[in-house]
Amino acid sequence: MGMGKKNFIFIVLFSLLITVNFTACKKNKKTNSDTLTAELTATETDYSELAEKPQNWHVTGKKILVILGYGFNEAPASENLINAIEENFGLSSEEGLVKTIIFPDDFKRGIRSYPSELYSKIQEEDENLAGIIILGAPENTHIAFARNQDNWNQEVPYPVIALFPQDEVLGLESTCDIVLDKGHTTSPDAEMLSEEIANQLIKEAPEVLVETIKYIQDLSYSLEKNSTIQTHLVQMLKNKNIHHYIDPETGLQSINHFVLN
Repeated sequence: MGMGKKNFIFIVLFSLLITVNFTACKKNKKTNSDTLTAELTATETDYSELAEKPQNWHVTGKKILVILGYGFNEAPASENLINAIEENFGLSSEEGLVKTIIFPDDFKRGIRSYPSELYSKIQEEDENLAGIIILGAPENTHIAFARNQDNWNQEVPYPVIALFPQDEVLGLESTCDIVLDKGHTTSPDAEMLSEEIANQLIKEAPEVLVETIKYIQDLSYSLEKNSTIQTHLVQMLKNKNIHHYIDPETGLQSINHFVLN
């Protein structure tokens, strides 16, 4: 093979090699650029999501126990309440402030549910408890609160509040700091009245619960059953129309039992 022909072949191969390398480099640069763009886009999306859903609560060692009883233990009422708790305070399972338990599922002893099991639930959290709130208190739950009072020699160091209960009135008044009922509406029909109140409770309960938790989370004492109770309740539920409960048999006004209109 002549020298001229060899030089020609060498030049062709060298040119091809340069072209391949240039193309590969260009492709790599494009790939790296695409990857960086994708990473930046993903990062921007993550920050965007965080901005849309900021965390309103912080990790805490304290616990407020919220019990969901009659009228609040099934969806959609239970879901609405738990969602409101999770958004504002965090659930204890995520190191948030509030632990929720639901009657009757969480009160079982064997195959039956007993409201008196509430006492053992309280004892499980007793060391870090900053308050107890029960919605729709089932019958005899006041017995568990009475046992808890005995455990603390009648000086429970945190508030106990019953919202919209169905337990015995006198029992709850003696074992809770505040008892709050829902007032009657203007419907003349008893069945319609009951349904109307139930619907109003489901609608109002998340707001009432959130404001109650906000108020008691920083209290390190139970509320004395005197004239200051109403002051606490007015501060707790601002802009709500509330009045004292009047016993229908005796006509006496309760010191710590109120009605929300």
